[in-house]
Amino acid sequence: MAFYLIGTGMNKNSISADALEILKSCNKIYLENYTVNFPYPTSELENEYKVKIEELTRNAVEDESILKEAKSSKVALLVYGDSLSATTHTQLILECKKQNIEYQIFHNASIMTTIAETGLSLYKFGKTASMPNWSEHTNKPTSFMNYIKENSSIGAHTLILTDIGLEIKNAIIQLIESSRQTGINLSEKIIAISFAGTPSQKIFYDTPEEIQNKNILMPFCLIIPNKLHFIESDALKEFEE
Repeated sequence: MAFYLIGTGMNKNSISADALEILKSCNKIYLENYTVNFPYPTSELENEYKVKIEELTRNAVEDESILKEAKSSKVALLVYGDSLSATTHTQLILECKKQNIEYQIFHNASIMTTIAETGLSLYKFGKTASMPNWSEHTNKPTSFMNYIKENSSIGAHTLILTDIGLEIKNAIIQLIESSRQTGINLSEKIIAISFAGTPSQKIFYDTPEEIQNKNILMPFCLIIPNKLHFIESDALKEFEE
């Protein structure tokens, strides 16, 4: 019996051939869908993979109950993008080791690599920031701005992953307000990527105020660029409007 942690990649048909073969032998297949706005419904994954998929809540993943099932059956957990992008998934693997549960990890493309389509060098990115959805907090957390400041101090770009349910207009409002509150300056122009790694992918490079008014659908991420190499500058011109 075994536990399989499988990255789906960025598009619904991006799963690896060996991972797809494993799914056919599994007794139970789960999907972790609470950390990202999926660009496609679970039903499309089921049609693509020809399997039945059960969605899991955050608690169901974090309480590690799926590992109890893996002791007596073959269980797979599907993760959007790469399988080990979240620390929760790493914890599951550590528990498999402790409990002597056989496991296998299947990697795939993730937002961490797909952002290279902007033309920015992956080597020039600093720490990744997560922007919370203020509507779900009693206060207005601005701590993600510290990553922008820290990265800026070494000339590095900042990738900002936005909370599930946070739309572009509100994300930019939060970004601008956080900049004002903290005194941490933003670049004159920022980048937004919508539906990264899918046929519907769109990349925008403009001022925060202009991006706020564009039709950018979830899922999306933001990038605060820093010092640009001339090749990066040339690449970004393609996304200017």
